[in-house]
Amino acid sequence: MKQGKISDYVNPVPIKITDDKAIFKVEKLVPTPYIERVLPLEYAPLYEQLAELDTAIPKIVCLEKSDRLTVIEEYIDSPRLDQYLETHKLTSAQIHDLICQLLDVLAVLHQQTPPIIHRDIKPENIFYDGQKLILADFDIARNMQEDADRDTRILGSVGYAAPEQFGFSQSGPASDFYAVGVLMNVLYTGYLPSVRLYKGPEREIIEKATHINSQKRYQSAREFKDAITGLGRSSWLLPGFRSHQPARMLTAGCGYLLMLFISFSMDAKSDSAVDSFLLRLSFFMVLFLIILFACNYRNIKSMCLFHSSKSKFTRACGIIISYLLVATVLTTALAALSVAISSFGH
Repeated sequence: MKQGKISDYVNPVPIKITDDKAIFKVEKLVPTPYIERVLPLEYAPLYEQLAELDTAIPKIVCLEKSDRLTVIEEYIDSPRLDQYLETHKLTSAQIHDLICQLLDVLAVLHQQTPPIIHRDIKPENIFYDGQKLILADFDIARNMQEDADRDTRILGSVGYAAPEQFGFSQSGPASDFYAVGVLMNVLYTGYLPSVRLYKGPEREIIEKATHINSQKRYQSAREFKDAITGLGRSSWLLPGFRSHQPARMLTAGCGYLLMLFISFSMDAKSDSAVDSFLLRLSFFMVLFLIILFACNYRNIKSMCLFHSSKSKFTRACGIIISYLLVATVLTTALAALSVAISSFGH
């Protein structure tokens, strides 16, 4: 048995004391780690603001000002997002939830007077345990100034930093949304948008968030979050119709009609009209399933076999096997229905 030390237990409170024994309630002294930051005094107003906030950021325990600013803040005992992604692949629903949590934090920061701009949103500065997110590292954060035309210091992480952070204009809320858009693309593809842009329904959101012109990006966390939650309302629309673009919708409609025409024009050799119909319907559904899997309808790929694997080949095999299983179950069910109808007719 592992032995502790008497000195590990403190604050004795008497429970029962007699001539030959004494019972006390004690508390175990457990060292709690904290983070200490020593910063220039110019950071004092920012960290004084942060200390007052009740949101998903490390809690500020104390501030001390002399010739430098000393900040003692909560130590977060969770993996960083980049570490979490090394062993986990997020589903689309998890990505949506993570981004919405991040936007909730930014909404609080941006609503302060003056607004707090983080300016360094990236996986390394986010703690994530699979459910809850904490945004950390405010070392290059700044307060937005109404009369400033550009940032006084050029800071930010390449790939995630908005163009204005490199001296073109003053960074603001839209600068943080730029980084959120980049992060969203990275969570889906593993790459920056400039290397590989995600092709799913979130593509338009990512493109707007990362527009080179800050005025054409999302202007508030609420607007950004509404765009994400709006995807859920339109996610039942068939592939080709979710974009709401007339050309794509027309092309998709013609494609579906062509599939129907081909399926129901095929020569179904059967003595029963019902059997012929179900056979043609089965052929159409097999083709239709290819469209659903190829377009990741309703994020169907996140439900396929091996979807959490880090290997692209393994995930691709999982998608193919899952498709074949679903197609087999569907055709078998239609065949069973045909037999049942035939038996009922006799």
